[in-house]
Amino acid sequence: MSASLAVIKYGGHAMDQPDLASAFARDLALLHKENVRSVLVHGGGPQINSLLSRLGLVSHFVNGLRVTDEQTMEAVEMVLAGSVNKAVVASLAAHGVSACGLSGRDAGLLRADIKDPALGRVGTINNVDPSVLTCLLDQGFVPVVAPIAQGPDLKALNVNADTAAGALAGALKAEYFVLISDVPGVLSKEGKLLPSLDRQAIATLIKTGVITGGMIPKVEACLFALTQGAGKALILDGRSPSSLARFLKDGEPLGTLVLP
Repeated sequence: MSASLAVIKYGGHAMDQPDLASAFARDLALLHKENVRSVLVHGGGPQINSLLSRLGLVSHFVNGLRVTDEQTMEAVEMVLAGSVNKAVVASLAAHGVSACGLSGRDAGLLRADIKDPALGRVGTINNVDPSVLTCLLDQGFVPVVAPIAQGPDLKALNVNADTAAGALAGALKAEYFVLISDVPGVLSKEGKLLPSLDRQAIATLIKTGVITGGMIPKVEACLFALTQGAGKALILDGRSPSSLARFLKDGEPLGTLVLP
């Protein structure tokens, strides 16, 4: 296939279960040989919860967003930009993928404003400078990005990983934006997979309560990426081995395709 770029939100069981993580890394190595360049944005909610518990800090969520005070922000950055980021890089390296870990604070990659003072240090992205990603991609590296942004006070802000990935996909004009999820895709009220959705259908499904919780930022990230210039946006089941390669390389109709 011709050279193309995929921005991938990587998380859930695909990242946490060793067999699925290995399969994902092998897929990425295979795709790299097929001229598909990749940028990964990872989450780390369970790992953050674990550290906060050990520190005696209690998490509170409002509309799916973690209320992030100064102490919690320190822990979030330690986990996302530290242990989780480096574990993903190491997993990829074990399968021959040259990966480089960084956070959104590096080289002005992601800048953000405070989303809501009541949420603390939770950010909403206002600017993306993908120059550092372009440099790494041109040198054959796979950038692995922790979703931490630089705030107006030059301190860290916690940003939703789906949202960060969508912003990067749009800024890079990626041919593919893929959200790896722990569900087959967007499901109907009856629990059946919806193979494709457009903006109007998404608005209706949110209004009627079919799309709820963590799926809302996923579909919104897809729509934003497409609006900013990404080619295709897909919500894909990461629990299915090699689903990424089957979609990108073989064109299998998997997951839910979000249409412009």
